[in-house]
Amino acid sequence: MKRDAQLWIAVLVGPTVWFVSMLANFALAPWACAFGWKPAEFVVALLALAITVVAGLASWKLWRDVGLEMPGETGGAVARDRSLGLAGVLLNGMFVLVIVAQAIPNIVLRACE
Repeated sequence: MKRDAQLWIAVLVGPTVWFVSMLANFALAPWACAFGWKPAEFVVALLALAITVVAGLASWKLWRDVGLEMPGETGGAVARDRSLGLAGVLLNGMFVLVIVAQAIPNIVLRACE
């Protein structure tokens, strides 16, 4: 796969996985409330967390491959690749925190609260 496509995919994975996990939790909430059993919500959170961490590590590797310097003002393909790599690392890191924060109520509260 071309590096540009890999960088864009790595940047967009975190937000997409978070959105899908939020939709899955909303879809599973009535089922968890009816049966009083929430392991499916934990599986969704752990799966989303794992995918986002892998995307963050892939972004880190791609950023490292083009150089760990900050993107400069010169422009061009190298600066673009550095910007996308750094954006992927930062976005996926942020969405790891968002997914963990979203999972905290599932841990603390009972199914119908």
